[in-house]
Amino acid sequence: MASHLLIPFSSTPVESIAPTVSRLQSTFTSLKTHPLAYREEQLRKLYWGIKDNEQRLIQALKADLGKPYFEAKVVEIDWTCADLLYVLKNLRKWAADDKVDLPLLHRLVLSPRIRKEPMGTVLVIGAFNYPAPLALAPLIGAIAAGNTAVIKPSEQAPHSAAVITRIIESALDPEAYAVVNGSIPESTELLNQKFDKICYTGNGAVGRIVATAAIKHLTPVLLELGGLNPCFITKSADAKLAAKRIAWGKFHNLGQVCLAPDYVIIHPSLEAEFVGAFVQTLKEFFPEGASKSPDLGRIVNTRCYHRITELLNNTKGTILYGGGQDESRLFIEPTLVKIASPEDSLLSEEIFGPLLPMLAVEDLDSMISVARKVGDCPLALYIFSGEKEEEEKILKNIRSGGATVNDVFFHAVLPSVPFGGVGESGTGSYRGKASFDAFTHRRPVVNQPLWMESQLRMRYPPFTPKKLDLMRKASGTTEPNFGRDGKLLRRSLVSWVLLLGAHSRKRAAFRYLLLMAGRKHTPLWQFVVLVLGECVKMRRHMVTMSRCPLQVLMRMKMQELRC
Repeated sequence: MASHLLIPFSSTPVESIAPTVSRLQSTFTSLKTHPLAYREEQLRKLYWGIKDNEQRLIQALKADLGKPYFEAKVVEIDWTCADLLYVLKNLRKWAADDKVDLPLLHRLVLSPRIRKEPMGTVLVIGAFNYPAPLALAPLIGAIAAGNTAVIKPSEQAPHSAAVITRIIESALDPEAYAVVNGSIPESTELLNQKFDKICYTGNGAVGRIVATAAIKHLTPVLLELGGLNPCFITKSADAKLAAKRIAWGKFHNLGQVCLAPDYVIIHPSLEAEFVGAFVQTLKEFFPEGASKSPDLGRIVNTRCYHRITELLNNTKGTILYGGGQDESRLFIEPTLVKIASPEDSLLSEEIFGPLLPMLAVEDLDSMISVARKVGDCPLALYIFSGEKEEEEKILKNIRSGGATVNDVFFHAVLPSVPFGGVGESGTGSYRGKASFDAFTHRRPVVNQPLWMESQLRMRYPPFTPKKLDLMRKASGTTEPNFGRDGKLLRRSLVSWVLLLGAHSRKRAAFRYLLLMAGRKHTPLWQFVVLVLGECVKMRRHMVTMSRCPLQVLMRMKMQELRC
């Protein structure tokens, strides 16, 4: 290890936290972070800050987690940089005003739009298992959206936190972005400050503390938590392929992954084949033995090591493979355990380590019942099956933050796919555009022309029946196309065609006028035939009623050009 690249970790003085947050709030109020050019410049500088400290970060991850070079390079650095470049490429498109779906007249007169505006000063609290992406991915979104931000890396990975501090302080504007390091006192003081949004990645216990602190200031929170992620292996699955892919995902970062397959529910007919393939896969992955492999990390600290080994020591299951422990090296061997009940200790909490319990269950309904009992809303759901019906049944009956079929992790590694949980596994999402959206306020803006005052006179008192009638017409009040039983009212085809899909004769008259405007030199009889024909086609294809005359007019114009 090139220890000279490691940077000492130091906690932020508690008394400096409030002034730091105040400084960032003043910067936001000055509108300094609002221009897109400023945001893009900061993101570019962040990219090079990561690249210039790449080797320092790799060595820090090795010191904190024993993280192999391959994992550190691919997941911590390359993935984060790819996410950053993806955001830079699309930022101006995402930041542009959105149009509002309103009738044409309203759009022309009022110019309604949705502005994308920054929320303010935000707090990002990272996690130890992936120190760089879990702190920097939300920060990328916060910068892209035009916010100022405080970043709190996990103190459980101190060397990585020190490098992240160096990256941010050397690359970004210190008036807009700051790092706070420390443990409970520093975190408590941070949560006492008023932020405009808080993003926390970690466990549910701390997530509840963060959410409770945020309530004091009515601060919205984005929580990416965890849970026991089930892995279904149905009777139609490819057991050998499932074993290989699950082993790869389970022992990545030595199981310290919120998305890791936490337990396997398998059909009894595939149990022997799965176990054999799983053991063979581990021997192929680690030919010299897992304890000697340079491709496996270590448990982050002694406290986490004891928690995981206690789960294993208390199990009533049978260890089928592994089970070795070495506290001096904070190493636990990849372990496969056959359990007999969902009440086993290995399913009492999120494992966050290299233990994989396996439960044989006879039918799909029972599998679903077990998964619901273990945890209602896991962060991830994995399904190994060869039948679409089985896959669909599991997806419908098990809620989860995300799901991958016939593999693991992939719903959460694509830069354009939002990453987040549901229920106990979190709220909100980030990554790519979702990171931008997470820290953006969508602000509706309407411009009411001054010359409209006479047309708006019906809204002022004293009110009369005539004003009410005018107001209802102006607001486009319509009659429902369904009855009290909730079923759609069906009109005859003849009635629908003659009214051009309108709900009243007045509206039908307007549509006829609109269509006549596009008639020009078309003979009347041919025009009528074309209109009727297009109306029948549109009814068959369920075209939206409000667009019916415009659709017909466009088709008429195309017909005219072809002639």
